[in-house]
Amino acid sequence: MRIDIENLHVAYAGRTVVAGAHLIAAEGEITGLVGPNGSGKSTLLRTVYRHLKPSAGRVLLAGTDIRRMAPVESARHIAALPQERGSDFELTVREVVAMGRTPYKRAFAGEDAQDRDTVAGALADVGMEDHAGRRFTALSGGERQRVLLARAFAQNPDVLVLDEPTNHLDVRHQVELLALLRAQRRTTLVSLHDLNAAASACDRLHVLHAGAVIASGPPREVLTPDLMAEAFGVRAAVVEHPLTGDPLIAFDHRAPAGAEPTTECHR
Repeated sequence: MRIDIENLHVAYAGRTVVAGAHLIAAEGEITGLVGPNGSGKSTLLRTVYRHLKPSAGRVLLAGTDIRRMAPVESARHIAALPQERGSDFELTVREVVAMGRTPYKRAFAGEDAQDRDTVAGALADVGMEDHAGRRFTALSGGERQRVLLARAFAQNPDVLVLDEPTNHLDVRHQVELLALLRAQRRTTLVSLHDLNAAASACDRLHVLHAGAVIASGPPREVLTPDLMAEAFGVRAAVVEHPLTGDPLIAFDHRAPAGAEPTTECHR
């Protein structure tokens, strides 16, 4: 299913955080949101999974305004991995993942064979099947992240909304997670701080700055030295990745954009 965000405005605490955003997450593609801290990425995503209500504009799921859908209906189509990740579940790993089946269950209904198979498959997808009986609170941050992603998979959604899903993961698990998202080929809207990961994983990028979308397109077209300076305030060169051919961004860690570069190394 396709997501269309039209003229979205979101404000809270008397401040406009997203101002007139327009963007598309095409069916079956990974669409990335990138931008500096405070640019509105998380706020925009929260409107997609209905944690926040926009002050203007709308979010369309396959042409239907999600605010016109019953919450249980939208939950069957859209699953989220937010940044506010619970750490106080006094539940086992398997029980946390099984929470993803809630939109499909009537009150007090027990598990059926489909639920059990779906939960087992989700745990296997994230490499946590051997930890099903462990307490969620006993896991590391990276393990919790993978369990919560499995919960989203267990929801069997058409659309995944992921806010910084690679946080707390080591390099190997970051690579595995992004490869898994590509293999799933679900419509995915994801925010990422790592621009090189975004360039590799995403089919299309939207760059946010001060609550507005300032650039959209394939990573190769969007991630330019001028964009790095405008949106992130850094000097950068964009070259070809020697292994994948994807855009590879090399940052100047010695001087921000607009400053004179230096070759000195201070000790």
